[in-house]
Amino acid sequence: FDFDHFCSSFVVCVIVPTNQPAPNTLTKQIICGYQGWFAYPGDGAPINRWKHWFNNPANVGASAVEDSLTIDLYPAMDEYDEEDLIETEIPMRDGSYAKFFSSVKPKVVLKHFEWMATYGITGVFHMRFMESLHIPKNREWKTMVLRNVRNAAEATGRAFAVSYNIAGHTLNNDVLDDLKADWIRLVDEETITQSDRYIHQEGLPVLRIYGIGFKATNVNDTNRVKDLIDWFKREAKPKYRVFLIGGVPSGWRKRINDSREDPDWSNIYDSLDGIQPWHVGRWRDIAAFERYYSNIISPDAERCNRKGILYMPTMWPGFSWHNVMIRKKGKSDIPVNSIPRLGGKFMWRQAFRYVADSNINTIWMAQFDEVDEGTAIFKVATTKSDHPVVGKWLALDADGQSLPSDWYLRLCGEAQKMLEGKVRLTSSFHIQPVVP
Repeated sequence: FDFDHFCSSFVVCVIVPTNQPAPNTLTKQIICGYQGWFAYPGDGAPINRWKHWFNNPANVGASAVEDSLTIDLYPAMDEYDEEDLIETEIPMRDGSYAKFFSSVKPKVVLKHFEWMATYGITGVFHMRFMESLHIPKNREWKTMVLRNVRNAAEATGRAFAVSYNIAGHTLNNDVLDDLKADWIRLVDEETITQSDRYIHQEGLPVLRIYGIGFKATNVNDTNRVKDLIDWFKREAKPKYRVFLIGGVPSGWRKRINDSREDPDWSNIYDSLDGIQPWHVGRWRDIAAFERYYSNIISPDAERCNRKGILYMPTMWPGFSWHNVMIRKKGKSDIPVNSIPRLGGKFMWRQAFRYVADSNINTIWMAQFDEVDEGTAIFKVATTKSDHPVVGKWLALDADGQSLPSDWYLRLCGEAQKMLEGKVRLTSSFHIQPVVP
């Protein structure tokens, strides 16, 4: 990595903070999921189209919001460089027009990592979706973003790792061979694990694979899944071996609900180095979380600790996917703000329970930039004055509290301090929002 070249390309060099998180362990770390999947026509990506803002409309005016918008949260755009944004014809309340960024722009990703450094957030698992990865222009687009993630992590002293997603509905068991081939490319051609900011655990690079054991996926061949796990842990050349975390169903331990029921899946779960159950949407309020924690998460964590498996529960701030469900599923009855954030209380209670549990030492924060499903913790519109005039949107004041755009970045950073024992363990957050 040529740091001088990276700095010069941005004109202003980033000063690496002194409080860098250790990339050689997941212990006492909160790691964010990072989608990095945003694109627009002409951004320099080979796909040359809208991704994850709209369903690729012919033109982006007010009608596009009604016809093809797929996000509920509008990001705060004031800190990005103008040259990295595209301006649409969608009106804002101040008379300007809505703008959108692309993850292929290095300075956009760098800005996100600067925020992580500012608020004391360790780093990310960057999502690498296997669906359509076999198409060269899609693979290059996704790899361009991964390079941005690596460079930004190195420039800001954050940590990062790769997380594959094998849950796409067009995928089948053959994706397991494709994933192995792609990992070999990332190790050999991108030298991804040679970065000094790549996350390691027990001396090995960390890799997460989301979609193991889910009923809703088409990856159901237990023998092929076992073979892939064996390859990553024992059969591969040493440079390809990893500390393997499974992104698994919430019902993994009992093989119920979202988990496949075949007993072989229990052996697969037990063969993983880490278990990261997907908990987004599994409770709708604080009382429901308390019950879920007592009945599901606490026993999950105890079992993993007993078996020597790292357990990484999901923490999330709230949920809203009104627009994406209309555009992609045709469902118009799902409200905006379907699981309210409660001004941060919803997320903080999860942080408190996880940190207080001696069997939990690592937490997944869902997600840094997920505006499609309304779980993003990065800077977003605080009031209706900050998002476009047309369409249905979720602003941070939806629950009747005035909050700054960085509120959830602050809460995540404070939760990290609590996990490390740097601030008092408390069920109520000890900081207060400061609205400019």
